[in-house]
Amino acid sequence: MKTHVAAFLTVAAATALTGCTGSDNAAESAASPVPQATSAAEVHSGPCLDLDSALVSDAFATLGNAPGGDPWVPGTASDAAGEDCPTLLWATAETPMGTVSSPTQVLFFHDGTYLGTATAESFAYTDVVGSTDASVSVQYRWLGEQDANCCPSGGPAVVTYSWDGSRVVMEQPLPQEMLDSYK
Repeated sequence: MKTHVAAFLTVAAATALTGCTGSDNAAESAASPVPQATSAAEVHSGPCLDLDSALVSDAFATLGNAPGGDPWVPGTASDAAGEDCPTLLWATAETPMGTVSSPTQVLFFHDGTYLGTATAESFAYTDVVGSTDASVSVQYRWLGEQDANCCPSGGPAVVTYSWDGSRVVMEQPLPQEMLDSYK
């Protein structure tokens, strides 16, 4: 009896450490239920940044309302999925029923934390055009004096935002010509 108890305790200890039941016998497994180990793919197989998550919703709530008074709505986001998520994730906030000339905000996230927006102001003709593990490239365009809203002739200017280990750093300034076009 002591040997059987010692063997059971050894199996139970191994089970607690590995998540395995130590037996293929259904009756034995049912007597000592232990959660099965989950592979890394099962732990996180979805998008690295879910636009429907509380994290994103809470971040959007800090933006206030979009121009026109409506709340911002999710646009696009980092398309990475699985267990190897980038260090710096992003999402765009857009105006409801917006057009190409409607303003957009780019929001940054790191390690389950909202970090803030790429710029203090929202700008039209803003698109994320690329990203790596620790950087996001945002393309800005702007209207020239004679341009129709559909067809900005200013730019494009691509600005890279990088995670430096503690914060997001804007690698290049926004073009002065762009900033002047919004005055």
